[in-house]
Amino acid sequence: MSMIDQLNNVKTKDFAKHCYESSSVKKLRDAAEGKADQAEMEHWGLTEGQWEEAIAAALADHEGKE
Repeated sequence: MSMIDQLNNVKTKDFAKHCYESSSVKKLRDAAEGKADQAEMEHWGLTEGQWEEAIAAALADHEGKE
């Protein structure tokens, strides 16, 4: 089961799917190491914790298929 599928919050899961489909592993790693993107948080209606959880799940799913 993918990490994204295990997310409970619908907004977090939707954002994680978007990140997985549209971002490279490098971009996700950079995002995970930096600060939460305020514009993305506002656009998707996420808290900082939800944003971080979505990035981590998308990155884990990408790394899991490598």
